[in-house]
Amino acid sequence: MRYLMIFVTVLAGNAFAEDTDIEVGGNATVMIREQYIFPTPVFYAQPVGELVFGSVVEITGEQGDWYSIEADSGIEGWAHATALTGAVLSQGSQGTDDSDMIMLAGRGFNSDVEDSYASGKDLPWDEVDAIEDITVEPAVLEAFMVEGLLIEGGTQ
Repeated sequence: MRYLMIFVTVLAGNAFAEDTDIEVGGNATVMIREQYIFPTPVFYAQPVGELVFGSVVEITGEQGDWYSIEADSGIEGWAHATALTGAVLSQGSQGTDDSDMIMLAGRGFNSDVEDSYASGKDLPWDEVDAIEDITVEPAVLEAFMVEGLLIEGGTQ
């Protein structure tokens, strides 16, 4: 009887897990704070738009780990699978102004965890902030990758 209950629980869990799969023709939710829409399925392309955390996009195609999407704004392009989820953003999360905390809480990180991590440590937060402020233009990144023989020729 115990094994039957375990089997039924695992089976039910798998049924619910399939609901979060991203499928062509369906919708997906943006789960990354700053996610760009690219004209081609590569990270170094010049972005054509930006997606807002929690927004829902239509999935129009798939190529490897990339999805062809159409945003509510009408912009079409490509987004990487790591930026999307088939799960629907809960109603309880909408309307809050702190999308950073929503994103981190979804990953199990909250202010208590942050406090316990930082307590008693003299962490160089100014250095972390400086690293987060570094930006690289897509054309510069692409040139670096071509020069380093990581990719062939330019796409732009």
